[in-house]
Amino acid sequence: MKSIFKNKIYLVLVFSLILAFVLCQTNLVWADAKKVVKIGFIDPLTGPTAAIGIGAKNSAELAVQQANASGEFTYEIQLVAEDDASDPATGVAAALKLCSDSDVVAVISHFNSPVALATVHTFHRFGVAQIMPSSIHPDVTRGNDYKEVSRICADNIAEHNFGVDLVVDKLGYKKWSSIYDTSSYGDNCNNNFKKILEERGGVLLSEDGISVGTKDFRPILNKIKELKPEAIYFGGLTTEAALCKRQMHELGMDDIVFFGVTGLDSETFNEIAGPTAEGTIIVGKLALGEDSDFVKAYKAAGFSEPYEATGPYAYDAIGIILEALKKVGPDRKAIVDYIADPDFEYHGVIGLTKLDEDGQSVTGGLTLKVSRNGKWVPWSE
Repeated sequence: MKSIFKNKIYLVLVFSLILAFVLCQTNLVWADAKKVVKIGFIDPLTGPTAAIGIGAKNSAELAVQQANASGEFTYEIQLVAEDDASDPATGVAAALKLCSDSDVVAVISHFNSPVALATVHTFHRFGVAQIMPSSIHPDVTRGNDYKEVSRICADNIAEHNFGVDLVVDKLGYKKWSSIYDTSSYGDNCNNNFKKILEERGGVLLSEDGISVGTKDFRPILNKIKELKPEAIYFGGLTTEAALCKRQMHELGMDDIVFFGVTGLDSETFNEIAGPTAEGTIIVGKLALGEDSDFVKAYKAAGFSEPYEATGPYAYDAIGIILEALKKVGPDRKAIVDYIADPDFEYHGVIGLTKLDEDGQSVTGGLTLKVSRNGKWVPWSE
């Protein structure tokens, strides 16, 4: 009987030791497990401008990977990416999804201005910081008093002033025709170009609005050809612009300069237009050399797609949120207040970022570019 009792005591001791060991290991796992902090990302990952969105997403992921590897954060940072498909309704749904997740502390979003204009109200309502790396319609920041909304690239007005300095003032092209898509982005581009052209002494011979998705520009181009402009302004995005440039070549209009702003700044334009892209002039995002630390890190990370023109801006937008996390922690309101502070400055890939009272960058980098041998190169080269 004593033997049985001793065996029971022995079994209880063994079981207790095993249980203590398991609990100890579990506590170690829990101790090692880091709190997850999420940063949202919304851009077109499908559709005609998907290449731009994917390049920006890869760049944002690079910034997050580097942050997690740095050992500077006591939590794991995750990038949560959503596709807006260049559609305002889809963009709003994506914004609602991210803002409803309490682990999402801030979001970078939107290449397309119509989508950005649609979602700013959602971020304001939820009190979530929204940083725009690439949409350029002035009203994204100027059309509201939302503390949550900021943009680190130049807006549409700044882009057109920058470009007209070259094509009108320096190169001397005074007689123009304008083709623009009738989205809010394209219409704003046309209005800004027209206003600035007139201020610089240029003449707009014609202006034609087209629908996004237009494939045949020949009727418009034949009419323009009769007017004999020195240059054509295109207010829209890459696919339509590239098709228009190809058809200009088919109609013998290679002697007419083709000009646009950052909506055309994607290598997709050169791929679609092919050899006919040669000589196209655009206002582009900041151009980086192969010796840039960002370019080297992007290549080393093994992404198969190019980072595109918006990549460095997306990388810096994440960098701003990461810096806010270091200063104020994963608190939505504190992050909004940190970025909206009048003394806020950030030094990143695109240089100094400083915002005005509307949350608009007053320092966003721009580069004049020209299509040469199938790719965009800085005009200075």
